[in-house]
Amino acid sequence: MSGSDATQSRTGSFAASDATGILERFTHPVPLVGLVTVFALALRLVGLGTRVAHQDEARVAYWIARYVETGIWSYRPIVHGPFLVHVNSVLFSLFGASDFTMRLVVALAGGLLPLSALLFRRRLRDSETVALALLLATNPILLYYSRFMRNDVLLAAAMLFALGFFVRAYDAGGTRSAGYFFVGVACFALGFTMKENALLYAACWGGAAVLLYDHRLFLRRVGNEGVAAAFPDWSRRGASRLRDGDRSVLRRPLVYLGVGLLGVLEFFTIVVFFYAPRSQGQAGPGLWKALGRGDAGMFLAVVDEAIFGTWREFMGSWAGGHQSHPYLPFLEHHLGVIEVGALALVVLAVVGFLVDRYSGERPSDLVSFGFYWGFASVLGYPLVMDIKAAWAVVHAVVPLAIPAAVALALVFRWGWEGHQRDDDLSVVAAVLLLLLVGAQVGTAAYSTTYQHPQSPDNELVQYAQSSTEMGGLLSDLQDVARENEGTDVLYYGEKFYAGNEAGHDVPPATGGWFARLPLEWYFEAADAEVTSTRDPSDLVGEKPPIVVALGDASTCNSEEDVADDVDRYMKGYVRYDVQRFGYDSGCTVSSVVIFVDQDALPADAPKPGTFG
Repeated sequence: MSGSDATQSRTGSFAASDATGILERFTHPVPLVGLVTVFALALRLVGLGTRVAHQDEARVAYWIARYVETGIWSYRPIVHGPFLVHVNSVLFSLFGASDFTMRLVVALAGGLLPLSALLFRRRLRDSETVALALLLATNPILLYYSRFMRNDVLLAAAMLFALGFFVRAYDAGGTRSAGYFFVGVACFALGFTMKENALLYAACWGGAAVLLYDHRLFLRRVGNEGVAAAFPDWSRRGASRLRDGDRSVLRRPLVYLGVGLLGVLEFFTIVVFFYAPRSQGQAGPGLWKALGRGDAGMFLAVVDEAIFGTWREFMGSWAGGHQSHPYLPFLEHHLGVIEVGALALVVLAVVGFLVDRYSGERPSDLVSFGFYWGFASVLGYPLVMDIKAAWAVVHAVVPLAIPAAVALALVFRWGWEGHQRDDDLSVVAAVLLLLLVGAQVGTAAYSTTYQHPQSPDNELVQYAQSSTEMGGLLSDLQDVARENEGTDVLYYGEKFYAGNEAGHDVPPATGGWFARLPLEWYFEAADAEVTSTRDPSDLVGEKPPIVVALGDASTCNSEEDVADDVDRYMKGYVRYDVQRFGYDSGCTVSSVVIFVDQDALPADAPKPGTFG
C-alpha cells in the first residue's frame, strides 16, 4: 500500500468541506471515535446475560468450567481455537461462571472494534474514519454476535486490528514502524488461536494483495518502464545501486528480514502458548508441567503437539467431508442474513468502492483491499461452511465496512456542502438518505438483538438457540442446587442417561450428556451434583430436588422414557414443561419436563406450566 497514493486519492475528490465549519471536529476524530466506542460497549453490555445460552454456548462454557476445576485441556477442532477457553477460565475463576461472564470477552472485543478505525486515519478522511467506527458499532450482525460466546467476532476484530497495525507500520516508517508491526503480529497470532478460519483471512488478504499489485501494473505503466513501474521507487533505486556495486543498500532489506524473523518467532510463541496441552494430574506432556519441572524433553513435546499435533487434528477434522454440500442453498441463506442484518452496509460498500475507484487521481489501496476481502468472503464462506449459520456473515461485514464508510461519509459531506451553498435539495436528499440508513440499521438491530433474540423467525438466530422464556426458572434451579446438600439433579430416561457421570469431567462426553444441554451448563455453573437413571422405580421415595425427563414423545418412531412414566412418583414436586430449543421437532429433541421440589423453590418462583 502506498501512503502518498492513498492520501492523494482521499483528498482529490470530495475535500472541499472537510476543514470548514462543523467538520473541523472531524479533523480530530479521536474523541468522536471514542464516544462511538463507549456507545458500542453500552449496546453490547446492557442485558448481556439475559438470553438463555445457545446449545453451542452451553457446550463450550460447560467444558471451560470443567477446565477450571481439572486443569486439563487439549485441542479439539469441534470447539475451535483455545483463546476463549483460556481467557474465560480466568474470568470464571475470578467472577464465577454465568451467561454474562462467558460472553463478556466477546462483548468487549465487539465494543472496542470501532477503535480500529483510528488505525486507518492516514488512509481515510476524518469523516470516513468516524463513519467506519459507526458502522462497526451499530451493524446488527456484529451487534448480535458480540453478545454471543463464539469466536467469530473475536477473530474478525483481531484481524482488523492486525491489518490496521500493519498499515500503520508501513505508513509510519523509521523505528516506530517496528512497534506497530509487532503489535500487528500479536493480533494476527491471536486470531489463529480463536478460530481455524483465520487461514481464510490470510487467503483473502493474499488475493486482495494480488489485485492491488494489478492496480500497480495498470496505473503505473508508463513509457518503457513496463512491469518495473509496479515496484516502489525506493526498491528500484536500490536495485540500480546494487547493480553498480553499492552493497550498503542491503542493510535495509537485512533489517527487514531480521524484524520479519522476530515476527515469526512472536507468532509461534503466542500460538504455542495457547495451543499447548494442559495436563495437570494426568499423564502426558503439559505446558505448566514442563515449565514447572524444567523438563526440556517434555517442553519440546509440548511445542510439537501445539504446532504439528494441532495441525494434524485440524486436517483430520475440517479437511474432510464437512463442506460436501450444495453451494447455492448455503449462498441463499448467506444472502438472506445479509438482507436482514447488513443490507445498508453492503449497498454502501458497493457505492463506496465505485466512487473511490472512479473519482480522484487513483483508487485508495485500503478501500479496494477491504472491498476485495469482503466480496471474497461473501462468496467464499458458503463454500466452506459445514452448517447454515448467520455468524459466518461477520467475516464479510467487517471488511465491507471500510468501503461502506466512504459512501456514508460522502452522503454526509454532500449534505453539508449543500447547506453551505444554500442548496436545500441536496440537504434534504442527504438527510433522507442518512435517515433511511439509520432506520434500517436501528430497526434491524433492535428487533434481532433486543426484541426477538431467540425467535425462530429471527434470521440471525441459529436453529440450536434455546428458549429464552425459561430464563427465570433456570435461575431458581441454580438457587435450589446451591442450597441443597447431596445429589441435586436426577436425569431420567435413556436419552439423558450416562453410566459414568465422572466421565464428563474431561471431554469428550459420553452417553446422554449432549441431550441435556443447555441445562447441564446451568447446573455446572451452580456446582450441582448430577446423576441419571433409566429405572422409574429409582424415583420412589427420597430423590433429588430437581428431576429432568423428556416431554411428549408420542410422535417418535421409537419408544422413549418420558416424564409421564414417573409423574405418579412426583408428589410434592412442581412440574414445568420447557423447550430446550426455540422450536420443537415433534420428537424428543426439544420438549423437556423439569420437576422441582416445591419446598425448595423460592416464594416468587414461576408458576407451574409451559415455558417457551
